[in-house]
Amino acid sequence: MDDYFLPSHKPVLLKEVLHFLNLKQGDVIFEGTLGGAGHTIEIIKAIAPTGKLIGVDLDSQALSTATRVLKNYSDNVTLIKDNFANVGGILKRLGISFIDGFFLDLGLSLDQIERSGRGFSYIRDEKLDMRFDPEASKRAYTVVNEYPEEKLREIFYKYGEERWASRVARNIVEYRRFKKIESTGELVEIVKKSIPYSERYKRGHPAKRVFQAIRIEVNEELENLEKALEEGFRVLRSGGRMVVISYHSLEDRIVKQKFSTFSGKCICPPGLPVCACGAEKKAEIITKKVVTPSMEELQENPNSKSAKLRAIEKV
Repeated sequence: MDDYFLPSHKPVLLKEVLHFLNLKQGDVIFEGTLGGAGHTIEIIKAIAPTGKLIGVDLDSQALSTATRVLKNYSDNVTLIKDNFANVGGILKRLGISFIDGFFLDLGLSLDQIERSGRGFSYIRDEKLDMRFDPEASKRAYTVVNEYPEEKLREIFYKYGEERWASRVARNIVEYRRFKKIESTGELVEIVKKSIPYSERYKRGHPAKRVFQAIRIEVNEELENLEKALEEGFRVLRSGGRMVVISYHSLEDRIVKQKFSTFSGKCICPPGLPVCACGAEKKAEIITKKVVTPSMEELQENPNSKSAKLRAIEKV
């Protein structure tokens, strides 16, 4: 599994996003992951002068960046600090009943990695934080220093697909018997020592899967993604499009399964004489095959290589 961090100034799969959203002047679009607003500004150009974009992010720094980038489009955009899983409530507060497009780009921005100071990167020695929302209560510090060994092992395996989850969890618990783990640098060293040297660099940086797992746990990313897809689809008008870019297998699996359900695919166990799951066709899958970056884009932006785009249209 890969978990890449995407530069905010290079929006991934930009042409494909604009194409699959099927944008028209006057559309109302919900974007739940502003980041550096690279996609945002091009979406606004396509729906202007009468269209409206509701841009949401939990990260105050991302909202500040987006405000600067979009300063010339203030009539067309509303920026809100919130969780994209709350799409229904956000739209209700704005007096909007339905949207024409719903877009998520689930990659982390360069700002979050290099300038937030919140410990998202395993190549920088920063405080153990990893919160998208700096005001949230649960931090990476809490997870690493307070979770029992069994729980740590579970999240490393489930959210990081870490082969050496048991050893990493055991060594973390052993280390913190003597002192609290304060920084990402300390955590990286513990992870490195938990993996046999011959295996340490076979799947990229040895700490990347553990960092991914902790970040997902801290921000409840997978639960929020499921809720966002459900809520976003509910408020999508007939003919509206939902487009999602994911970067690792856990995210992509959720998107694929949700889209399959929306398209009416039966999920009953094989052998049942009659469908019992209530499958109902509510959408058409537009991307019959997952869309990935072209060779040209990969050359220009190697960090985009794990991106996967899926799109559906509500019937």
